[in-house]
Amino acid sequence: MVWSRTFATFRLYLRALQEARGYWSKFTLILFLGLLGTPIALLTPLPVKMVVDNVLSDEPLPGVLAWWLPQWGSSSTEAILIVTIALAVFIAIVTIAHQTAEWLLREYVAEKMVLDFRGKLFLHSLQMSVLHLGEKGSHEPAYRINYDAPALQWTALYGIIPVIISLVSLAGMLYVMFLINPRLAGVALITSVPLIILIHLNQIRMRDQWHEVRTTESAAQSVVLEALGALPTVTIFGQDRHELQRFLHKAKESFFTRMRVVKLEGGFGVLLGLAIGLGTTAILYLGVRDVQGGALTTGDLLLIMGYIGQLYGPLQAIGSHITGQQRAIASAERAFSVLDQEPHVSDKPDALPLLHTTGRLELDHVTFGYAGNEPVIDDVSLTIPAGARVGIVGRSGAGKTTLVNLLIRMFDPDRGQILLDGIDLRDYRLKDVRRQFSVVSQDAVLFSTTIAANIAYARPEATMEEIIEAAKFGNAHHFIEALPEGYQTLVGERGVRLSGGERQRISLARAFLKNAPILICDEPTSAVDVQTEREITRLAARLMQGRTVIIISHRLSVLQDVDFILRVKEGQVLLEANELKQEILKAS
Repeated sequence: MVWSRTFATFRLYLRALQEARGYWSKFTLILFLGLLGTPIALLTPLPVKMVVDNVLSDEPLPGVLAWWLPQWGSSSTEAILIVTIALAVFIAIVTIAHQTAEWLLREYVAEKMVLDFRGKLFLHSLQMSVLHLGEKGSHEPAYRINYDAPALQWTALYGIIPVIISLVSLAGMLYVMFLINPRLAGVALITSVPLIILIHLNQIRMRDQWHEVRTTESAAQSVVLEALGALPTVTIFGQDRHELQRFLHKAKESFFTRMRVVKLEGGFGVLLGLAIGLGTTAILYLGVRDVQGGALTTGDLLLIMGYIGQLYGPLQAIGSHITGQQRAIASAERAFSVLDQEPHVSDKPDALPLLHTTGRLELDHVTFGYAGNEPVIDDVSLTIPAGARVGIVGRSGAGKTTLVNLLIRMFDPDRGQILLDGIDLRDYRLKDVRRQFSVVSQDAVLFSTTIAANIAYARPEATMEEIIEAAKFGNAHHFIEALPEGYQTLVGERGVRLSGGERQRISLARAFLKNAPILICDEPTSAVDVQTEREITRLAARLMQGRTVIIISHRLSVLQDVDFILRVKEGQVLLEANELKQEILKAS
């Protein structure tokens, strides 16, 4: 079990490195800078030894130092003291410069890498079908993009390079200690082995706990986002206290799970500190005995104790680092699982380009059901000629919107095929298929940006003149110009600063700007009053000119100019007789 988990962790690190392959050259530079710290660390205790042995005790300089120093630098204790102080200052300056350069480069690479990874996760989530997000919820991928994505830096960068640097530093310390006193170096090596075993066993326990923490935190955040997203409903029904209790219930689960992790980390820290303390005490005791026996100088003992601090330091850093790494590994697995989800709708490898369609649509024995349930659309075959105006009616939940979503490839049929100009939709490139459709829905979705940007959402490269022309077509220019900031007015989240009719006019302007050959109107007037309905119907009629048009509506007056009507009922799509058309004419 332990070995399988270790192998799984190794594979995850490899995947993190693969995701960060664009930064390998920078990783190499960071590793090089990190390894430069080992010789600097080896020099750090040297001034103390020189002061104790060569300034205070008149011991002769070691051969290497005597050869390295100029003649005047070893001529007297005063000269040696000056050289020692200069060396200490030099080491301090080099250490600060090294640490600063390494930190700046590491932080830049880490943040840039996470930014790119977040973008990749976001794009992949956007390419998942509406059906998938409906099943999983949009809050979960949002949490993983915001909170789990940074795990890439902790696995690919901080998870590997610091361990390599610490191991090199560990080897360097042991080597120098063996040169000074093999017995003490052997004791240090022996006391290090239990620490390594302790570190490895602890990381297995921590990983499962962090998985649970991330899951409970995500659940708590979902409650917050859901309640704030439905704030008008919460307010109307006076359920603010209920939502608070629902959030606190999930947040408490996260709290207690995190406290279990804190206890594990605290216990591990105590054991690690105890082991390091015992090892340091044993080496200090034996070192004092060697000084008393003449096998070591006092300066050598201080040098060794300085190296012991730096020897156990990397081990303690590895222990703390690997303990923290389990949080990152749990998050990395969650982030990678987003990329592992295959989109329900995707391009074939040899997908055909589609520049412009005539608008002829055919359904050939199409069947579709949600998540393996009973078919919503069952063995439907029909033809919509190019340039036709088609009305679709039926009770709520009958499958009208499902039928339209199949046409624009929000999801694919379980059986049968949908043809556009005689070719299966799945044979075209997906982005080209979507480019052939404009949709005006009952919920005119606007983004929290300017009015101009919302209109240009259909065609971001549009000029300001084209945006204004589209707004005039949608009869929106007049009310936009009356606003203090005109087209640069921020509409607020989901267009909350505009009325329903104003949002719908902007939606019509957006559809006009896109100028797609197929227009779908999904209950475009259901949320407005009768007078606004008449105006929107008139504007929509202008937009329909020269296009294949599909109109979904419960209001018969909206369907008075259609060529024929389809009724969706119990999974079937039926061509209505003239009786319904007569009923529509009477209603109008």
